[in-house]
Amino acid sequence: MNNNFFYRPVWQQYTICILCCLVLFVIVYIIFIKDVQQQAALKLQLYQLKITETEVLQAKVNRYQASKNTLYSLISEKELAQTIEQNHLALNSFKHYQTDNMVNWDIELEGQFFDFMTLIASLTDDFYYLDFQNLKISKQDQQLQIIFTLLFKKGIE
Repeated sequence: MNNNFFYRPVWQQYTICILCCLVLFVIVYIIFIKDVQQQAALKLQLYQLKITETEVLQAKVNRYQASKNTLYSLISEKELAQTIEQNHLALNSFKHYQTDNMVNWDIELEGQFFDFMTLIASLTDDFYYLDFQNLKISKQDQQLQIIFTLLFKKGIE
């Protein structure tokens, strides 16, 4: 191996050393930039997730503040149906009748007990008014049959 590097003039030796160091610096800098870009993208995703969580919490706070006079808001039939469907329960029957000062919903559901408890938890987390009457739970094959009445006073509306 015949190396003529040391036989070159000094200014060429310095230039080659400086160029090698410069190339090494550029390569390390490019790798560092890629790493910083990946970290920035990850931080941006986490920031977007926090913004979404904040918006959900703000919506709950707004709902609470809007219904602060009655403490709870009334659930509509559509919202109840969506919540039942989201919690994997089957609605077997629904009767809606009212008296002078009360509105009654007779509801019969079919599903697992855990799903029913999740339904109740999600409704109370959203500050819905629930007044249960005549709660009956019986086993039907692999599912539970859950029968109850929700009472609403007309003055709350």
